[in-house]
Amino acid sequence: MVYTFFLRVNHHGRIRDSSSRHHSQRFFFALFSSFRFLVNLPLLDRPLTLGFAWGLCMGNWAQSLGVSLFFELLWLDIFPAGTIVPPNPLAPALASLAAVSYFGVSKPALAAVVMLLALPLGGIFAWIERWHRQYENDVHNRLIRWVKSPERVPGPAALTRRSAMLLFCVNMAAFAVAVACVMTLTYILLPRVAPFIQDIPLKWPHLWGVASIGAVLSLRYRPAYAVLLIGAGLALVGHLLAG
Repeated sequence: MVYTFFLRVNHHGRIRDSSSRHHSQRFFFALFSSFRFLVNLPLLDRPLTLGFAWGLCMGNWAQSLGVSLFFELLWLDIFPAGTIVPPNPLAPALASLAAVSYFGVSKPALAAVVMLLALPLGGIFAWIERWHRQYENDVHNRLIRWVKSPERVPGPAALTRRSAMLLFCVNMAAFAVAVACVMTLTYILLPRVAPFIQDIPLKWPHLWGVASIGAVLSLRYRPAYAVLLIGAGLALVGHLLAG
């Protein structure tokens, strides 16, 4: 059986050229990831904002908001404080949106496979941000030299621009490799697992319910954990009794 959503081909049977879309995806990620630490603008570094922008550009609102809300909730309990760099939810969200859109995945059960493949990108790009912080430790020494000789050493504005451009370019290059890996894995694995899971009656609220564990953990309130466990237990019992 052939699953037509795995490849977008033209009428000559050739895979269409998507290089221009890949360029826009890299810039899209580098731009929105800059709002995590380089430019402090509230809400612009959130997956929901990214999904809304993707929906405006691509038009597939159900998949855009479904994927972005999943990653919005997943790591909600981990926030930047001091030296802590939380997982970057923008990378797996945008990579998932790109793969879901390119391969025409519409069922949440199949989209869950794509999101699972893209999930490690959150930790990978958090590691890149930690590396960038360590790499820029030398800026402190250059700033001290600037205080002593302001006419001979670049000042804070130049150092800030250099640091921001470095992270911007590294994010673009790294995301280009990352989205290519996600696309390749989706192309290889999705046709093999689709016959087994495509008929599962999985809806987006089910995936949001799984991701909402992060939202509950972010409350740091033990009674909330108890309510979650009790609710999950009651739902399981009700499902077993109904079956």
